[in-house]
This record gives sequence, structure tokens and C-alpha cells, in this order.
Amino acid sequence: MKCVESANFNDIMIALRAPPTLPLVRPITVQKDLKDMLFWGGLLMLLATGIITPIGKLPALSVLLDPAGGLLANVRSAGIPSGTLSFSGLEQPVEVVIDTRGVPHIYAQTDADGVRALAYLTARDRLFQLDFVPRVAAGNLSAALGASALDSDRYLRGTGMHLGARRTLERIYAEDGIEKDLLTWYTQGVNAYQDALDPKHLPVEFKLMGYTPKRFEPIDVALTLQYMAFDLSYDDDEPGFNDLRAALGNALFDALYGENRDLWHVPIIPEPGGTPTPFEPRAVYQPAATIANQYSGAAAGPRQREDPLLDDLVDGYIDGEGSNNWILSGSRTTTGNPILAGDMHLNLSLPAIWYEAHLVTPSMDVYGVTVPGSPLLVAAFTPTHGWTFTNTGSDQMDHYALTLDSTRTQYLYEGQWRDLTFVPDTHQVHRARYPVIDTLVYSHWGPVQLSDSTAMATQWTAHHASNTLRALWEMHQSTDFASFTEAVRYWDTPMQNIAYADVYGNIALRSTGHLPIRQGRTGIGLLDGSSAAGEWIDRVPFDELPYSYNPVDGYLTSTNQRPADSLYPYFLGHDWRSGYRSVRIDSLLRQKPLHSVEESASYQADVLALQRFAFEEALTRAAPATSGGEAIQTLLLAWDGQTSLTTPAALPMHLFLKHAQALLWDEALFIGHDRPINAITADWMARDVGHPLADRQDTPETESALTIAGHALDSTYAELAATYGTQEQDWIWGDHHQLIIKHLTRNEGLRPLWRGPFAYPGFAETLSPAANLMTTASASWRVNIDFSSIPAVGTGIYPGGQSGNPFSRHYDDFVADYLQFRSYPLIRPSTADAFPSEHLASRLQFTP
Repeated sequence: MKCVESANFNDIMIALRAPPTLPLVRPITVQKDLKDMLFWGGLLMLLATGIITPIGKLPALSVLLDPAGGLLANVRSAGIPSGTLSFSGLEQPVEVVIDTRGVPHIYAQTDADGVRALAYLTARDRLFQLDFVPRVAAGNLSAALGASALDSDRYLRGTGMHLGARRTLERIYAEDGIEKDLLTWYTQGVNAYQDALDPKHLPVEFKLMGYTPKRFEPIDVALTLQYMAFDLSYDDDEPGFNDLRAALGNALFDALYGENRDLWHVPIIPEPGGTPTPFEPRAVYQPAATIANQYSGAAAGPRQREDPLLDDLVDGYIDGEGSNNWILSGSRTTTGNPILAGDMHLNLSLPAIWYEAHLVTPSMDVYGVTVPGSPLLVAAFTPTHGWTFTNTGSDQMDHYALTLDSTRTQYLYEGQWRDLTFVPDTHQVHRARYPVIDTLVYSHWGPVQLSDSTAMATQWTAHHASNTLRALWEMHQSTDFASFTEAVRYWDTPMQNIAYADVYGNIALRSTGHLPIRQGRTGIGLLDGSSAAGEWIDRVPFDELPYSYNPVDGYLTSTNQRPADSLYPYFLGHDWRSGYRSVRIDSLLRQKPLHSVEESASYQADVLALQRFAFEEALTRAAPATSGGEAIQTLLLAWDGQTSLTTPAALPMHLFLKHAQALLWDEALFIGHDRPINAITADWMARDVGHPLADRQDTPETESALTIAGHALDSTYAELAATYGTQEQDWIWGDHHQLIIKHLTRNEGLRPLWRGPFAYPGFAETLSPAANLMTTASASWRVNIDFSSIPAVGTGIYPGGQSGNPFSRHYDDFVADYLQFRSYPLIRPSTADAFPSEHLASRLQFTP
């Protein structure tokens, strides 16, 4: 977007350069000891109202009230273990220190025993999660929960997650290497815990839902990684773009939905010599020759000083999901050494997505978070280097319309009929007399969805055998930037922006993973399945993926924005959301020459809504027809854009954006499809576009886009008055904007296991994300790592706790500090004997 001339341009610049202030968060109290509250309160709720489980039955009261095996058994098992435990399958004794936050520090004499111990401890704290997530990915919920989960299972199996997991497992067993060992060790650890578990101590969810966990298998690791790929890259709304292109025409479609609509957006690797924001250029750009070398594969040389049960699980993109990371080189920090910051934005849950751990073996010393079900840590740091992730949002999936013959058993491809493959699919349904038999259908493209009149195939990078587990292993073994780079060459799915920093002064950021090269270049819309034009002919070579290493600017950022500029030769995708976060963090990092570790961490709490400034021109020039609309216009123009809990302006801005979108894009062609992003709405209103799309369909007058801005202000006040009140004190953001952390299953029947809602600052696409009035997705792990010493030191927090047992104080003990934007020091002694006593809760020894 070109710089919009505005009478308040200086105000915009001042706001962007202003350092963030910690958003005001009201003091809250999160119950630390849940034994009485949850047992008696939850039990009374069960008895009074009935807890409706996914299988539609009230749990037997004997299960709940049995003093030996009921919920009281979970109360008794909520503490942290200590002492010596026999562990079948170990090679050598393993020392474990559990700190006061419930984080295990594992000191093993072999890699195998380290992974086994991690698995055992993860199972102890998160057994239900270890069972549930692979069930989701496999579409195997009805085997545990009954017939009500069948529709979810059919959808999930149709995604092909299980197909990709099987292919990955087949490759791993054929190669018979370290990945097979990892699967074996992890499976042994989980099952060692299950074998020793007294059934009366089964997690609460199993008792309430009425089933027992199956034994953990190697396929469950592959399925867990598949589910992460699903959450971050499965996008099934692409076919709808065909209808939009047909209705809008190519030129207008490309302007509203095309791959180069870079409004309010700073690409990860910016265009040489261009202007990365609507405000001002960077002081220094990477030379054009260096960019060209990066795209051609030559390494850039180092320079001196980037179904109701599963509603939320299968909805695809959730507003607020994404991530931030940034890296500052020593030339831009007060310590003279790099700082690495990351906060992965995901759907929040209890138990939490992440499990925190420290793993020390003869070949590694790694601290970070893992997904329960992964044999290794995911986002982590060693004494010398570390890495964080953001989702690229690149296009990793294509859809194809198939032409079937009269028997509906063959499809046309390049003038020839090919057989569809029909595979019987059996659902073993819990408490059902007979299994349910379905059929899965495949083409050479991938899984096929058949309806009465259409057939659509899907090709997804996660359908292919993945090497991501190998990448994680090699990342754990890496010692410097060169070995880390070789490690991430194996990364496949989901495609990620991997940020790196080390104590040697290096910083780097690379978009990493399987990016298809398409015969027809792009994969936009529903492709013709009868033509080879939609084939994937290769993947973008690793050395040609967008990346930067030790840039002269001294910092790199990624916030799910477009990874590269318009010069990049390969198709990355087109369905990019508004890039407000990319503009904000870029503005913060270039506002001053040096940043402290504390300042970098404070940027994760930043809640400046750039939508306020994107709509500056529209708000300034709009002509509302009512005094109420004028009052909103005055309020928003006087507002600094900070979405703290005490502001009365954030709620009107939230509603203004809603009405601006609905009124400008009110044509029938948008029904059932995503409207253009609001940065385009702001652009149309700023330029007062007079296109027929800007004309309201429900009025006889002919409106322009700027006229619509006035109407949106009037509608905003009308909704405020009708729903909230007419005074500014009625609109205080913290009274209406909240965060809730649901149980992993999202099941309303398990609401006693949820936490919240809590008043929470932030807005859609603020650095601390908080979309919608009820926020369910935000930063799932905030981490900051300082590389000014060896070992590197870090702070971190996630919204939850280490334990999945709701009777444990470690179920939700991080939540209060998370809401206050506080973090914990990540204690990482290299030996068990060096562990500081003030952080020590218990010691365990696992013996063979």
C-alpha cells in the first residue's frame, strides 16, 4: 500500500515509535489448590445438573464417589513423586529433578534412557492428552466416546492425516535409523508408566467419559506430529476462491485476494530498496545481489554485526492463531550479544498444548517445550544456541475437481480414465454392538470427497512421508549454525519460519519445509483434476527457501506475514491475513539503536492496535449522519490505539471494523466466503473508491467506500447503545473483552475443567493477540533467550501448568502470571547435583 496522505501523519509516527507500555491487567486470583473446590464444587455440579459426556450418559455415581478409585483417588495422586522408581526397559539409572513449577530436569547416561524418561514423565502428567490427540488425528474418537463422535471421525479420516502418518512410519521402519529408535524409546517410556499405573489413578477424563486408554504405539507419535501439521497448514476453504474469481473477474480478484496484495505488511525478507511499511524505509537494506543469491541457493556470507465435541479442533484457521518471533543481533542489544524471542499463537487449552522439560544426555543439553507425544523438544535452546517457530501460512494444499464416469469408479486424467481406489474403513464404536463400515476413496492426487453431484480430491504436503522427526533429532544434536542448518534441511511439515540465534553472535531466519513447485505455478482455487497442470513437479530446494543470515539491519522478524517480497520466484501462497503485527514489531525494533532483554520481552505484551492508524484517513474524512456516529468518530480519532483494559475506545473500534466489513462487502457473492481483509477495506475507504462493490445493496442511493465509513460509524453507535449503553464507561474494554482457556476436548460437559473467562487486553493482530470479544487463541509459549553468557539464559511461560490432573496445583498455576505478562526463569543446571535448592521440589531416580 502506498503511503496515505493524512492530516495526522505525525500522530501515526509518534504512536508507532512509542515504546509499548505493559497493558493494564486487573489483579486476579487463580485457585492454586483445587482439591476441595473442584471435588466438592464439581461433584455437586455433576449431581445437580448432570455432566453430559460425549457418549450422552451420566457417569455412574459409583465411579465418581468410590473412595478408593473415584475422583478422590485423583486427589491423592495430585502430588509430585519422589524417591526411587523401578522402570522396566532402562539401560542405566536416570536422575530426575522436578522443580517447584513441576518441570522435570532429566539427567540420563544414554540418549535412549533420556527419551524413555521424558516419555514416562509426560505420561504421568499428561496421559489423557497422549491418548486423545492421536485419536483426533486418526479419526478414532468413536472407539472411545461412542457414536456421537462418528461424524467427527469421518471428517478427520477424510483429511488423510492417518495416511500421512502410515507413510511416515513405513519410511522410518524401512530406513531403520535413529527415528525408529526414537519411536521405540518413547513408546517404551509411555507404556512403562501405563503398566505401572493403578487403574484407580486413571486421569479424571477417562473416568468421566467411561473408557480406558489404549497402549501407546509408534504410530501415535507420527499422528501427534500430523495433528500439528493439520492445525497449522490444513486449509479447506480454498475451493471457494473459484466462485469469487468468477464473480469478480481476474483483475479485481487479484487486487482483493491475490498473492501480491501487500497492504500494511513487512515481508520477512524485504524487497531491496523498497519501503517496508507505509511510514518510512529501513535505514539499511540487504544488497540486491545478496537477495538474488539467497533465492538461487548460494549461501549469503556472514556480515559483521529473522461436531460440538471438536468444534475448535476441526475448524481450521482460528482468528488469533499464528505466532511471533524476532532476533536481535549483538549490534542492536545492550548486552552486545543476540536476543531471541518467540511466542507461538495457538488455540489455548487445559491441559496445555506444551509440556516443559529439560533433557540432558551425553549428546545433548536442551531446554524447552514439547508436544506430548513427541519424543523430543520442539521449541528449545541449548547452552550455546536456540530456536523458535512461527507458522509460514504458505500454501501447502491443493484441491482438484474430478470428472467421474457413469459408474463413479473412475476419473478422467489427461484424456484417460483412471480407477479410483476404494478402501473399506471400519469404525469400532464404543458400546455399540457392531462396528460401522465406511469407505475411504483415493485418487493419485490424494483423498477424495464424494457427494451426489461432485467429487473433489485433495493433495497436502502432510500426505507425504515426513522427515520432521529426523530434523528435531539433528537440531538437538547441533552445536553451531552450520550443523543447525544441516539439521533443518530435514524439516518437512508443517512449513515453519525457524528463527535461530547463538552465543557466537549469529542470527538467522528461514522459511523451512515442504513448499511445492506446481506445474501451473499457483494452487489458488479449485483446480482441474483432469489436467496435469495442477501437478506438483518438485519442492522448492532448501537453499532457495526465503532466509536471511546476519543481516546488516541487525534484526529479523516473522509474524505469519508473507515470507518474501514480490521478487521471489516461487509461489508461496495468497491468502495472507492483515500484516499489522509485522509493521508493529518492525517499528519497535527500528525505533532505537539498542534493546535490552527486558525491552524485547515487553514487546510480547504490546497491545497497540494498528487498525486505528490503518483507518486514519477513513475516520478523518468520514461523514456520519448521526450525532452518535460523530461521537464515535471523535473518540476513535482521539484514541492512541492502546487496547488496555481501561480504554473505552477498543470496543467501538472492534464494532466499527465489523460494520465496515459487513457494509462494504455486502454483496451476495461474499456469502459463505471470507471477505477481503480489513487492510483492503481501509485502503478502499482512504481512496474513496467508487466501484460498484462499494455501493450498499440495501439502499437506493449510490455509495462510495468513504460513504460506507460514515455508515459504519453510525451503525457502531447504534449497536453500542442497544447492547452496551450510551456512555463511555459502558464500553470499558476489560468489561467486555475476555480470554477463556477451555479443556482440551472443548467439551461443554467438562466445563469445570476450564479456566476463565478473564479480562484480557489486546486486539486482533496486536503483538499480544486477542481476537474477538471472547479470546480462545493467543500466545501459547512466550520465551526470551539471552545469549550474552554460556550457558545462555532464558525466561518463559505458557498459560496452564505441567499437570493434566485438575486436582493438582500444577494444573493451572501459570495462568495468573501469564495474564500479568510475567515469565519464569528457565533454570537449567547441567547436572542434578548443581540444582539450586530454592527451585527444587523433589528428586527421583529411575532404576532399570
